[in-house]
Amino acid sequence: MGAKEYKGYYSRVVGELLKYREYKQRLKVIQYELDSKLDTNSAINYDSPGVQTSNIFDSTFEAAIDRLESDLADEFREKFDIVNLIEFAIAGLSPIEEHVIREKYLSGRKKADVDIYKTHKFKYGKDKYYDIKDEAVEKIARILGYI
Repeated sequence: MGAKEYKGYYSRVVGELLKYREYKQRLKVIQYELDSKLDTNSAINYDSPGVQTSNIFDSTFEAAIDRLESDLADEFREKFDIVNLIEFAIAGLSPIEEHVIREKYLSGRKKADVDIYKTHKFKYGKDKYYDIKDEAVEKIARILGYI
């Protein structure tokens, strides 16, 4: 496998792994925002007599609301798909591969390799660590269909 192809999928996988935690949190914020809009609309009291309106329709306001909701929904679907795909890929790793990937990329900050392979949780040496990490990233790329 050429170095150019290697770097292509490797960078893509690492980039998505590093965004994983942020995307998971963003999904919670979007869900909260969408739920808040639903809660605002559900505050209408249908038990009281109805009030006749002038049937004025503010198309600009409605378009802005529809666009905002649509943009939020689109962003939610996009990030939801990425988060789920990463979780599916992580589930396909061996326990030691999963440990390395979680420690290296999914903790919220990219850790230095030495801070991972020198811990008591990693029972192998430096060379084995790099082999496991590279194999795990390649496996994730295959699971996600990048290679």
